[in-house]
Formats: sequence, C-alpha cells, structure tokens
Amino acid sequence: YGRDAFEGLRFMDLLASRELPTIDREISERLTKRAGVEAAIASSPPPPPARSARAQPESATATLPAERSAVRADVEIPEPPFWGSRVIESVDLDEIYPFINTVALFRGQWQFKKGAKSDSDYQRQIEDQVQPLFDRLKRQCRDENILRPQVVYGYYPANSEGDDLVVYDPAEPTREIERFSFPRQPSRQRLCISDFFRPAESGVKDVLALHCVTMGHEASVRARALFENNEYTEYLYLHGMGVECAEALAELWHKRIRQELGIAGEDSPRVRELFTQHYRGSRYSFGYPACPDMSDQEKLFRLLRPERIGCVLTENWQIDPEQSTSAIVVHHPEAKYFSV
Repeated sequence: YGRDAFEGLRFMDLLASRELPTIDREISERLTKRAGVEAAIASSPPPPPARSARAQPESATATLPAERSAVRADVEIPEPPFWGSRVIESVDLDEIYPFINTVALFRGQWQFKKGAKSDSDYQRQIEDQVQPLFDRLKRQCRDENILRPQVVYGYYPANSEGDDLVVYDPAEPTREIERFSFPRQPSRQRLCISDFFRPAESGVKDVLALHCVTMGHEASVRARALFENNEYTEYLYLHGMGVECAEALAELWHKRIRQELGIAGEDSPRVRELFTQHYRGSRYSFGYPACPDMSDQEKLFRLLRPERIGCVLTENWQIDPEQSTSAIVVHHPEAKYFSV
C-alpha cells in the first residue's frame, strides 16, 4: 500500500511500466522494516494487567454529572431575517472560489507538500505548477458546469435543557420538534454546545441556524469517469477540488448567516483568518469532537429537508453527493471549537 494516494499512483505507474525489480526492492525493504518493528514489540515486556473495575473502591468508579460551564447565559439574541428554511438554487462559483482554503487543497487534497524543499523551491513549485493547475480547474469547473452549488439553510427557535438543545416549531414556538443531546466536557471548562443557548427556564427563545451545502452530483460523475478511464491524477485533482469547494461554500454561507444575524462586524477582513475562527460564534458539524454522534444528521435533515437540493443520507449518515457538508451554527460570542 502507498502511504497516500499519490504514492499509490506511483506504484501503479511502476506496475504499468513493468518496473518489477524496483517494486520487489521496495517490498523487500518494507518487509525488513516491518519485521524489525514486530521483533521489537515481541521482545518488550508485556504491560501490567489492568485492574478490575470490581477491585476499585466505589468512590473511584462513580461518575458524577459535570456541572454547567461558566458560559454566559444572558447574551443578546440576534433577530433572524426569517424563521424556517429556505433553498438557494444556485451560487456563483466566483463567490465561492475566494473562500477555498488553498493550504488544505494544495497540501492536503493534492499532496503538494514542502517536505525537504527549501522555502524558495517550494514557493517556486506552487507558482509554476500548482497555481496554474488551480486556475485551470477553476475555469474548467465553471465553463463545463461541473460544480453546481446549492444551499438549504434556516433559523429555528431553540433553548437549552441541561446538555440538550431543544428546537421548536417556528410557527408554534412552544412546540418541540427536535432535540439534540450533546456530550459535555467532564473537566476543564465543562463545555457543551447547549451552553451557548439561552436555558429554557429563562422564558426567552434563542435562535439556532442550520445549513446544508452541496456542489452537486456532476462532480462525482466526472470524477468517477476519470477514475474508470485510468486518469487517476486528474481524478484526484478534481475530487479534491470538489471537496474543498464544498468546504468553501460552507464558509461563505456561514458568513452570510452572520451577516443576516447582524454579527459579521466582528469578522476578520482576511479570508484566511476565517478558517481559524476569527469571527463571532462557531460552526459545528456532526462527527467532530463537540458533536460526535453522526446519527444527529437525521434530525438536521428532518429540519432542513436537504433532499430539496439533491442531498440524501447513507446508512452511515454520510451525505450523498460526497461534495456536501452540513452544520449547526451558533451565534454566541464564546462559542469556539472544543473537544470532549
């Protein structure tokens, strides 16, 4: 196996060109290295046996509920421009492209990493090879209608109840229609996403924003055709472009939500700094540390109905098409990423 997709492509090229001695040598080197690691593991002393939970005193195994964090519960609540959800049928790609995280695209998706290159050599590679590739794909995706961005998003009245976030019917704000249960940090700041919303006992409804964005099915169709035609490098370039454009659309629409809520004045003027949360509030996607339960996608889908923009959930709660993403958006100024 290659360590990454591009090393895998190199092996495929060697196979296609029948460079069998080279492949045999690399396999032999890897097996030798693996044998050395396995021998070291075998010769190391076994770990001490784990103490049985039954042997622990009751006080050591008892789990006490974590207290609420010190997050403010009296933050002024912004007024949304509408309640419920709306569909955005299309978004201009030229609005999305400036929000692409080129570091994630060039180094992560496309694997153009600095490695042992000098700063000047790496910058020259970016300018001479990577940036022209990026510009070509931007033109191609626009001219050939490969990327077809759509959005469904909305605003809902909500309150916290302990670790739960209760979502209410916009037409009947006393009627609960969904409930998310989030994990809480057992120590440190004892943060939980629900802390960023007004508690139900306050008698005041807060506002929850949600969105689901997609670049459409055509990107997957084109990428699959490249793969089946053995154009593996172009496949990886287009696939990576689609994934990062979906992330860029999510970033763009999060900014749009902040603008509609009247809190975008705290945004950094530099797009690159938006990638590191230089704005008010936060955006949380299911499967990440603060909200790890992927099945919560079903609740978001019931609220937003993203099937209206061609998105469906797989049995593992992934969104199809692949170049899609969803999130809950929090306006609270203390909301940031955290792990549990």
